[in-house]
Parts: sequence; C-alpha cells; structure tokens
Amino acid sequence: MFLASRGRVKMGVNASGSAKIAAFCAAAVLSMPLYAFGMDVTGRASESLFLQNDDASSQNYNFIRTKLKLDATDVSGVDNSLHFDGSYLSQGQYSYNGQIPTNRVDALNLRMDKLFLNTDVVLGRQMIDGLVGAKVDGALLEIHTGESSGLGLFGGTLPDPYTDAFASSYPTYGAYGFYRERTTGAALGYATSMYNGKEDQAYVFGSAYYSPSDAFNVNTTARLDNNQNGGSGFNVTNLLLSANYHWGWLAYMNLTYNQYRAVWYQQSMSMTYGLNLEMQQSVRVYGDYSVTKSAKIYADFDFRQRDSDSKSASLYVLGFKDNDLMGYLYYNAAYRNINYFTALSSQIYLLGGVQMSERASGELSAAYGTNSQNGAGNDMTQMIYSAAANWIATKALMFNLMVEMSDQKFISVDSIYLAKYKDEYVSTSVYANLSYRF
Repeated sequence: MFLASRGRVKMGVNASGSAKIAAFCAAAVLSMPLYAFGMDVTGRASESLFLQNDDASSQNYNFIRTKLKLDATDVSGVDNSLHFDGSYLSQGQYSYNGQIPTNRVDALNLRMDKLFLNTDVVLGRQMIDGLVGAKVDGALLEIHTGESSGLGLFGGTLPDPYTDAFASSYPTYGAYGFYRERTTGAALGYATSMYNGKEDQAYVFGSAYYSPSDAFNVNTTARLDNNQNGGSGFNVTNLLLSANYHWGWLAYMNLTYNQYRAVWYQQSMSMTYGLNLEMQQSVRVYGDYSVTKSAKIYADFDFRQRDSDSKSASLYVLGFKDNDLMGYLYYNAAYRNINYFTALSSQIYLLGGVQMSERASGELSAAYGTNSQNGAGNDMTQMIYSAAANWIATKALMFNLMVEMSDQKFISVDSIYLAKYKDEYVSTSVYANLSYRF
C-alpha cells in the first residue's frame, strides 16, 4: 500500500532519528524564501497510517509515513523550477526489512529550461523521464533539436543498491533520443554504471506509441540488459506490447503481451544475494461491454509461463458492475479462478458503494475464496471483509480510510503443519491517509 517505494532514492540509514527529522523538515523551511525570489510554490503534504495484526503470530506492524512534495516555478518569465519529493517513516516494533531507511527522497533537483540555446538543464537527484528506469544523483542536459525531437545526456552516480544512500562508488552515465507527437512517438537510449572500476550494469531501453484516433492506440517498450552473470550479449529483461480499442462507450478491448524477469542483469560483486533471473511470458485479454450507459459486463483472461520448469499459470475473471445505480449507488460482482503454477484458487467477490455527494463516498465488500496447493494437505478457505470511505473536504483537503479483515481456515491440515501453525487465524489491517494540496 503506502509502503511501496518503487523507484525511490533513499537517504542514509545510520543517521540518528532527530537528524533525519531535521533534514526532512528543512526542505519545507528552506523553500519559504522561494516566494521572495518570485517563485510560485505549490505542493502536497500527507500523513498516512498503516496498522496490521495477525492473531497467529506476534509480528504486528504499524507505520506512520509523512510525505512532502514541493514544486517551485519561476514566475518572472524565466522557465526555472525547483522540485522536492520525500517522505519520513516512523515504524513500530516490526519492519518488513531491516534495511528500510527511515528517510526517503524521491527527487531533489533544480530544473532550468532553455538555460542556453535550446538546452534544458536539471541538477540533483532525479529519475530520467526520457529513459525509463534510469536515475542519477548528478546532471541532465536535454537538447531540443526540433519541436518534437531531442537528445538527452546525463551523468553522475547511482545510490547504493542496498540502502539507496548516496554512493560515489557507482558512477553512471547515459544518453537517449526522442520524438514525441500526438499520434506517434518513439524513444531509444542507453545507460551504464560502474562498480570497482568494472561495468556493473548496462542496458538499452526503447519505447514507441501510435495513436491515430481516440478509439485506437498501440504502444510498446523494451529493455535489454548486458549479461553480467557469465553470459554474453544483451538479453531481454522486459518486453511489453499493448493495444487498445474503444467502440465509443459501448465496448472496450485490450490485448497485452509481456515477457519479463524479476530483476535485471547486474554484476554479482555489487549484489551478493541470489538473483532470480527467470524469464516469464504472459498474454492478457480484457474486454467489457456496456448494457447501459453505466452498467457493463467485463471479462479478463491472463495466461503466463515461466522458463525454469515450463509450468503455466492462468487467471479468469467474469464480472458485472454498475457505477451509477439510481444516481448515487454503485456495485461490482465478480468470479475469479486462479491457477497459479502449483496452487489452485477460486473467489467470489461482491462490492457495494454509495456516492453520497461529489465529495463523499463509502463502500463495503466481501470475498469468499478457496485455495489448494499441489502435493500439500492444507487446503484453505478465506473470507475477506472490507470497508472504505473517501471524503474531499475542500479542493485542497482529502481523507481516505480503509479497514480490512481476513479470516483464513485450513480445512485439511496434516500433523506437521498443525505443530507449527493454527488451523484458523484472523488478520486485520487499517489504512488511513490525510492529504493537503497547496
């Protein structure tokens, strides 16, 4: 949930708690003088709470995360901007990972558009938008060669792969070219990083899209990594091809093909844990048909296969939903069947909600499922209940709350399993978020 931190650049783990809080709050305090320099400052602050307890173990979790995002734009006619995006985590007795840093910074950079000629300059901690997956503590030069085309060059260092703290031992650089118009676009780039004087990772990334009309579009992305684990040449890490078609409001269909690895190829000296380089391929078909303006039947099919043992997995979903019943009610009912390599499960899902006004809504849901594992005598049934509420107090202030309870019961348990676990247990989760935009 809010604990996810994909693509985040994190600060050091060993600093004291008070120092981390001070560093985090300093971003807000130091941004105040920006007003005096003719900067238009906007942003978002949020406070999130996550609680989870499980009566089958003592490992209950509780986290409080504070997030702050600032965007300062020059209003004096010069296209300069300053960006900060970070969070502070206060965790309870248990953590999912002992190396999770308390302080995280996604981005802290200064962007100066057309600083010289047609070149934009970005300095600081940043994700490279023109080359997906690349990040750097350093500098980016983006040269606009035309209204829709350009070239990007960047260099600096990568954060530590374990803690994401600033590290000078991972120098990195890369380049990319792009062409972007409304109907067509493409990008192609290369990035590499070093470790102890040797290439640690290197990859090529490309993407393209074609959208001749509002009804149809197709897009593709691909990443190929240089094999750093005893192989040679570049191997596919991720390949995605997706096509969408709309028949007005009446129907919609999506076709997607994807092949991917859990991690990319990287020098084993810099990442000493076992790397899972297994390739999986998946094909997904989704479609829906509107029986009225607000109600539709939908179906989803996903088939995938993994290289390690050639086993396959599949997902079937068939459902019906209406997002405007009598003007203020909505509901969703679905049946799911999942054959996940060595496990088979099925689930019935029901959700009902009420849109009390444009600013307030609430919903209740329940799901009943069964699960069996190949070769194991511990089949399980599961009931999941959840309640959620959303309230937009003003255009700036918003509150979300979700409570979920899950009751798991093993209906056939062998004696070895009984000796370690209860045959029935209940887990409860609470998530709340308060955010303010300014």
